[in-house]
Amino acid sequence: MNKTISVLFATTIFTAPVLADQLRVVVDIPPVHGIVEGVLGSNASITTLISRGIDPHNYTMKPSHAAALSEADLIVLIGESLTPSLAEKLPSLASNAQIIELAKVSNVHLIAYEDAHEDHEDDAHHDDDHHDDHADEKEQNEHEHDEHHDDEHDSHDHSGINPHMWLDIDNADVWAHAIAKSASELSTALTSDINANLAAFEQTLIGLKSEMQTLTAKPYSVSHDAFGYLEESFGIDHPQAVTNGMGLRPSPSDMANLRAQIEATPPACMIIDPNDHTALAYALAEEYSIKTVEFSQLGEIVEGENAYLILMQGAVTAFKTCFQ
Repeated sequence: MNKTISVLFATTIFTAPVLADQLRVVVDIPPVHGIVEGVLGSNASITTLISRGIDPHNYTMKPSHAAALSEADLIVLIGESLTPSLAEKLPSLASNAQIIELAKVSNVHLIAYEDAHEDHEDDAHHDDDHHDDHADEKEQNEHEHDEHHDDEHDSHDHSGINPHMWLDIDNADVWAHAIAKSASELSTALTSDINANLAAFEQTLIGLKSEMQTLTAKPYSVSHDAFGYLEESFGIDHPQAVTNGMGLRPSPSDMANLRAQIEATPPACMIIDPNDHTALAYALAEEYSIKTVEFSQLGEIVEGENAYLILMQGAVTAFKTCFQ
């Protein structure tokens, strides 16, 4: 039986009370919250719209979110590739705010998704009937609770740019400078404090990147081929993946190829994002006695901690655990 190691933390999504001299900032996801917090610190009251367990691609705006956006001084989000519905509504809801769409910031590093393998199923045909029979039986018997969650992900359009760009530490550094610039323009009185925070945040990023570079990689698998930015940051090879970058379930021929890869090069572990398709990944891991390590690339907010630094330290821990 495979051993599962979870690299997760308790979730607390909150909006801090606004003080008179604070900037009102709204962000889309916890990693962006962490980067903003690292730069602005106590100079900002940050509202985060999407917590772990909520699919950013299918994000539905609440009235409280619309109110926060309309009152914001600064809005920071990945952009249309991650939250298309949010990006579409911003112009009408936040006409008075500065908006930073991180995917469009100068010098950001972007990775394009490869075209879907022709044998992968179309989004409209993500039925369990097309799964490999052996893994499908395990999925039905042991992971039925994942089916509804998986179906929610089937509508993703993962063509174009890989939106998980926060997993690149160099991108976080580029964004931190853009956030500092915009915030200083909004309140020049905060510039000195913001610059000090920025310098400290950059030093922490340098430390994380150095720790990543000490990893000694081994062959591994992932539940979803969405870790491209992390792979580049770690300097490790592309892994075996259960589902491709567009989140499509594998066809029978893809499953046969994946099994052949696993049998030819047994992976040290399988890294599974609990927010993605997990049932088939766990079934394969159990079948081949592969150690599993859970890592949520969306991250979360823990009061008193920096969400981005927790996320990236969790990534380091996950890969170290995998390669042990």
